Amino acid sequence: MVLTGRVVGEKTLDDAEFFLMADPDPATVTDLKPGDTVRRLEFPTKSVVTEGNEFAVRLKRSDITNQDYISDDNRVQFVFGVLIPGEGKRDKYAETGATVEYTGGTPGIIPWADPLTTPEGVDKFLPEHELRPVFREVEPREPLPSQVRPTTASPATLQEYIPPCQTKRFLKDADVWAYIGETYPVGEGTGGMTFESDAEVTFEAAASLGGWSVEKTATIKNGTSAQWDPKGWARKYMVEIRYKNYQCSYEGKDQAFIWALWEPTEPAGGTNDERIERPDWVGSSIENCSEVTSSEWNRYGETGGSDGISWEGTLSPDAKKTLDIGIDLGVKRKWSTSATITYKMSAGVNQLCGIDEKPGLASKIAQYSVVKHRVCSNFEWPVAKQVESKAPPENKFLDYAKGTPDGWTGGDSTYSARLPDGRLLWMFSDTFLGPLNSNGTRPTSAPLVNNTFVVQDGDNLHTITGGTKEDPRAIMPNDDPYRWYWLGDGMVGDVQLNGEERPTNRLQVIFHQWHRYDPTDDWGFALEKLVLATFDLNNLNQPIDIKELPSDVDPEIGRAEIQWGSAILPASQSGDGYTYIYGVDDAPIDKKMRIARVKGTDLTKTHKWVFLNKEKNAWMGEESQGSDIMVGVGNEFSVTKWRDQFVLISQDSTEAFSRKIRLWAACDPFAGFGFTPGQEVVYEMPETGLWGSYEDGNVYAYNAHVHDTLSSGDRLTLSYNVNSLDTTVGTEGAHYKDPSIYKPRFVSFTLVPRTSLNASERETSAPRKAPPQTADQN
Repeated sequence: MVLTGRVVGEKTLDDAEFFLMADPDPATVTDLKPGDTVRRLEFPTKSVVTEGNEFAVRLKRSDITNQDYISDDNRVQFVFGVLIPGEGKRDKYAETGATVEYTGGTPGIIPWADPLTTPEGVDKFLPEHELRPVFREVEPREPLPSQVRPTTASPATLQEYIPPCQTKRFLKDADVWAYIGETYPVGEGTGGMTFESDAEVTFEAAASLGGWSVEKTATIKNGTSAQWDPKGWARKYMVEIRYKNYQCSYEGKDQAFIWALWEPTEPAGGTNDERIERPDWVGSSIENCSEVTSSEWNRYGETGGSDGISWEGTLSPDAKKTLDIGIDLGVKRKWSTSATITYKMSAGVNQLCGIDEKPGLASKIAQYSVVKHRVCSNFEWPVAKQVESKAPPENKFLDYAKGTPDGWTGGDSTYSARLPDGRLLWMFSDTFLGPLNSNGTRPTSAPLVNNTFVVQDGDNLHTITGGTKEDPRAIMPNDDPYRWYWLGDGMVGDVQLNGEERPTNRLQVIFHQWHRYDPTDDWGFALEKLVLATFDLNNLNQPIDIKELPSDVDPEIGRAEIQWGSAILPASQSGDGYTYIYGVDDAPIDKKMRIARVKGTDLTKTHKWVFLNKEKNAWMGEESQGSDIMVGVGNEFSVTKWRDQFVLISQDSTEAFSRKIRLWAACDPFAGFGFTPGQEVVYEMPETGLWGSYEDGNVYAYNAHVHDTLSSGDRLTLSYNVNSLDTTVGTEGAHYKDPSIYKPRFVSFTLVPRTSLNASERETSAPRKAPPQTADQN
């Protein structure tokens, strides 16, 4: 007995035509030289018996008339084809095969056997429970006539199927890289792989077309293996497969066929990996994730038959082009029964995500880690005391604006970073440049650029722009008049750009590209994308590298949903080696905070960014998998280390144009921010609204955040911006008539602990809306 099976979709095989052949010994095929011809050994089709849509192939040892078709380990590779008459339609053809073992004439041993079949009339050992055979299912298809080139028949008489390849003429070899798996580490995770394809063929005696019994088992291995060391980036794993290009021919009674085909024959021995971007689907569904207790995760595929596909990969586009084939790689027989892929992930990972199917079809593995909360043994709720307005360097900026001929005279955002040489870098978004008029007003010709730097060196200030002195431009310009960049927070860190051997201390700033989609509406613009700009510290006029940041964009409206860069907490302050990047899920009011983080200080390693999911209590690999953490922050805010905990300072966004700057505190820099009811307001900005210091309903204040660069111990300094809804360009326009409006204000204050606070007196999230929460719920 050679094999059994069933033809899917057919009720009977009474009218079918069968083909049965044997391939030469694999060693013979391996040693072929270009021009060599090999012929398949044909057998009489009377060896095929059918019952309904099931078939069985019976052969005797004496039917193998040529030893070249039996391998050194007594295996024979059979090819079986069945032609289904079309009954007025196209004929259909199906092909399958089996590798069987010749066991000789040892008493009690069945001469020919495979995992599914056994000859009739032999003694059978009946196991304790009956096992049903799993027939090889083959599905007939209707090949395209263009796949066949006739040599003796006219097109009108050509049968429209590809017959079995009777004779092969070897043309050439080609080694093709085939993808067999992918890993997508998250954060500081690493992903590696061990691939083992045993080509393990197990031969057992089996009843044909009936029950299952076992008399003999033999296992032969002839496989390959490969190993990739863990790396901290997403990548595909590849093995090299040797394809052989043949010219096939078949001689029928009335016509002959000639065509070409490529066949995979054996592993070529090479392994490689390719660095790739992490796709959006990774970890998108908790249903595709499994909890693991070790750093290894196995994917094991077994087909139970020597003809089945153990794993499948995809040919690279270049390989398809080179070989002129458009198929996906399917390795049969040579690697026939099992393949194991072991993914080696970083220690501490407790969730691995993927689709649990055959290794080659779904060997795309992601990982994420459950959030580990820190325990503060001496947590103290902070309260702001000794609050002072007009703190330094407010007057320094006022004096600079009065006297500069072409430098900064007003701006917003107002982030700061300490440079390694001790200078203080101020970063602004929309910036008016000088000079001012002698009467203190601003000329209507004053340049306005979308982003600038101001360097403070001791008592001296110096403005940095792009462009030239005669034609100043933004440091991050945009040639499209309807698109521009405003900046977010920035920091100095060790950055290693692509192609560099080692990291270098550099400035990194997050920029937001905005798009004015309605030129007639002052508020008709939206966030379009985010980029990270890296600057050489010796030349801050323009970035040396710009990299787009992870950001989901709504395809219908073309808007980025999360505004990253509201705040940055460097690894030097976080205490756990991570740099935290804060963002906002924007809205007119009730803005929601988002949090990402990356190990170390290199923000350009975006493939290592992870995003906090509050509901799953996990750091996820994609921005879309993060979630809103708390409500009530502004578009710009700050998270600062204070004593053994972290303080969040922001304008209250639960009220439109709120005057209040509030304070939250937490043990971690990413979770559990709460406040002291009635004592969470640090400062009320006096400029806002009709009853404010300008007595102008168009004036508003915004973007409050602390500057770690100006703070020391318990004494902190924050800034906020003041602006006007009146954007008229003219002598009576607010920004031209009174330049003092559009400048940052600075406020200093001392944080003191309120140790007598009861747990029930503390609240979390938004001051106005959050219910009370006990301390043990954090």
